[in-house]
Order: sequence, then structure tokens, then C-alpha cells
Amino acid sequence: MPPRVQSDPQPADPRLKTKPIEDAATSLLHLDSSIFKEVQVDLKARLGEVKMTVEDLLALRPGSVVTLEAGLNDLVELRLNDSVVARGEIVAVGANFGLRIVEIGRSS
Repeated sequence: MPPRVQSDPQPADPRLKTKPIEDAATSLLHLDSSIFKEVQVDLKARLGEVKMTVEDLLALRPGSVVTLEAGLNDLVELRLNDSVVARGEIVAVGANFGLRIVEIGRSS
């Protein structure tokens, strides 16, 4: 059962004084965004996916090639908490992979 949210909860101790809280959407609009600038987030680049049987999975060996459903020219998704925040092209950055952003914030 999901937790029940009360719109106007009463303090456990009646001597405690509380102020009414603005609507969450409204109060977040007034936050100073600079307080979040140092917060670290994990982004993941999603190249593609494939479905296979357990038999095929168990048959994988070093040197096996798994063909993804994504095409060579398809954009790679950049995700934050499983939500697509951008799409881009894979590029080389020295000895690493990089992502050149092509689209920001477009849904599928």
C-alpha cells in the first residue's frame, strides 16, 4: 500500500508551531537553482538493446557478436534516472567514447 500523503498534517506535539507550506510546484519555482549546481548526478548513455533466448545467452563466448536493434546512424540516448534528457552521436574523445549532443529534452 503506497504511503498516504496528508495535505495539512498536524504536528505530533501541539506545542510545535508549523507554517503552511506552499503548493510543491509553486515552491520549487522559487528555489535558487544555484543550490543544485554542485550536486552530482549519474548519466547513462544507452546504445541499444536486443532480445534473445536463454539458450542464445548461454551460448555466448568470447568473440561472439550480439547485434543490437539500434542502427549505426541512430542517436544514442543520454538518460538521467531512466528518463531521456538528450540524444547524440558517439564520438571519439582521445581513447574514450564521447557523446556529441544533437537533441535536448525531446521525448520519443
